[in-house]
Amino acid sequence: MPEERIVQVSGKALLADRLLNKGLAFSLEEREAFGLNGLLPRAVKTLDQQVEAAIAFLAGLPTPLARHIRMRTIQDSNETLFYAILERDLERALPIVYTPTIGEACQAFSEIWHQSRGLFLSWPDRDRMTEILADPAYDDVRIVCVTDGERVLGLGDQGVGGMGIPIGKLSLYTACAGIDPRHTLPIMLDVGTNNPTLLSSTNYIGWKRERGRGAAYDSFIEQFVEAVQARWP
Repeated sequence: MPEERIVQVSGKALLADRLLNKGLAFSLEEREAFGLNGLLPRAVKTLDQQVEAAIAFLAGLPTPLARHIRMRTIQDSNETLFYAILERDLERALPIVYTPTIGEACQAFSEIWHQSRGLFLSWPDRDRMTEILADPAYDDVRIVCVTDGERVLGLGDQGVGGMGIPIGKLSLYTACAGIDPRHTLPIMLDVGTNNPTLLSSTNYIGWKRERGRGAAYDSFIEQFVEAVQARWP
């Protein structure tokens, strides 16, 4: 049986919670109880109806990258709908959410980024790892997937764009293994990049420095591992 949860948020805060939001599937009674009146269109749609509409829209998009961007937007606003779409046709959805489209998404990460997901631990914040990980929002984390973005699917150094990989992998763990997305956390270790295109790009959203190397890099990784082990023993 699905785990029952006590919902303690309402109104715009409820709709902004991607793990609790279910879009137009909120019944009229739920809209009254959670202060959603006026925040949603009048129509009430089942999850299946929302899936059908989303799949129809995805089919009309011109490229796999466009479909990937749309799926990520859905994931960041309504994870119930996102995973229902994957479950409907996993074989067709996986190449959009992960390989091969994820490679192109990593390359365009700075341009298509729209909303925070997971953690970005950068070199300048290396002495604040414990503080960052201590956020109560991460109390239920049981799986972390980590990258430093240096080697991405044969595409080489993608810097902070490598974050697409842990996001995609953890999505598959939920879709294929049933792991609650509340228990997952993608992490990007931003130690710089040696990709000249990224270093020269005004759009790049990572730490725009050459990669840390040698003993300093090893110390950063060790510091991260120790912080993770202390946070989730």
